[in-house]
Amino acid sequence: MQTTIQTNVASTDTADDLWGGRQLIDALQAKAREILDSFIPANVSIALLDYPNNPNVGDSLIWLGEIAYLNSRNIKPSYVCDVRNYNANILSKAICKDSIILLQGGGNFGTLWPEVHEFRLRVLSDFPNNRVIQLPQSIHFDNLSAIQETAKAVSDHKNFTLLVRDQPSFDFASKYFECKVVLCPDMAFFIGAINSKPSPSLDRFILSRTDHEKNNNWVNDLPTVKKNYKVAYSDWLQASWHERIVGRIERHTAWIRKVVDPHNQTLLLLWTHLAKLRLNRGKGLLEEGRVIISDRLHVHILSILLNKPHVLIDNANKKISSLHEAWTKQYLGVNFVKNIKEAFSAADRFDSISDKRR
Repeated sequence: MQTTIQTNVASTDTADDLWGGRQLIDALQAKAREILDSFIPANVSIALLDYPNNPNVGDSLIWLGEIAYLNSRNIKPSYVCDVRNYNANILSKAICKDSIILLQGGGNFGTLWPEVHEFRLRVLSDFPNNRVIQLPQSIHFDNLSAIQETAKAVSDHKNFTLLVRDQPSFDFASKYFECKVVLCPDMAFFIGAINSKPSPSLDRFILSRTDHEKNNNWVNDLPTVKKNYKVAYSDWLQASWHERIVGRIERHTAWIRKVVDPHNQTLLLLWTHLAKLRLNRGKGLLEEGRVIISDRLHVHILSILLNKPHVLIDNANKKISSLHEAWTKQYLGVNFVKNIKEAFSAADRFDSISDKRR
C-alpha cells in the first residue's frame, strides 16, 4: 500500500519556503487528519496513554502533535498516564464502553524498547472491550516469540487499530497481526511550521544518536573533514535546568495528585508544558547550524517544521529512510548519505543553493 502526498514544492520559489516545507506540512496534516477523523468520532471520550516521560526531544514532538490534533477536534483526554503511573482501575472509572484508548506514537512497537511495548500489551489485555488505537509507529522485532506474543494480544483484543508511519511497518503488521493496519504520517507534523532565527552561529550542527539505535560511530570521523568549518555536535537527551525543575514538581506532588487528581488532568498540563520545553531545546540546537547533519528521525521532522536544510545518515533499523520514502520525498532540503565526508559535501551543496537564492 503506497501513499503519495501531492504538493507543488518542486515549483516553489519563495524565499520563506525555499525547501518546500510549509506546503509539505499542510499536505501531511491533511492526510493524517483524514485518517484519524475516520477512526475518532466527534465528541468521543478518549484516554491518551504512554506520555514519553524522558528527555528525548523527538518523543515530545509526537506528544505535542497529538495534543494539537486533539485540540483541533475539541477533544480533551479524560485520562492520561505514562508507563509508570498507569492504573487500570482508575482508567476504567474515567472512561465508558464507547471510549477510545489512544496509545502514544513513536518508534517503540516491538523489541527495541521493551518496557513500552510490554505496557502496550498490558493495556490490550486490561481493556478488551474498548477500541484501542495505536497512533503512528515504526515496527521492529528481533525475535519470533515476541512477534507471536504481540500477534496473540492483538488477535485476542479484536478491536485494535494499528497506525504505522512507513511501508515496511505496514507490510510487517499486515503479515503478522489480525487487525486494521493503516499507513499514517507521524503525529509531530500537527505542530505545524515553526519560524526559525535567521542567523545561525555555526556552519554545521551535528546531532548524533548516543543510544542503541545508532547505526555506527560515524561522527568519530569528523576530524577527517579538512575544511575550516564552525561545527558543534551533541545528542538531544540532556534535560535543561527548567525541565529538571518541572520534573521535580511532578515527583514531589505525586502523593497529593493521587488523592485530588486521579485522572491526571494536572499532569496533562504539566507534561504538555514539559514537552514544549523540550521542543524549544531541540529547536535551539538545530537553529545553531546553517545545515544540520543527523541520524535521528525527528531531527528530520523538526528540520522540515523549521524549513531547514539537513543531511541524514540512516539509523540502525532504517526508520528514517522508510518514513522519508513514505511521506517526505518532496522536501527539497534533505539528502541521505553514508558517512560524515559525504554529509559535508551535501551540506556544501545546500549552502550553494541558499546563497544563490539570497
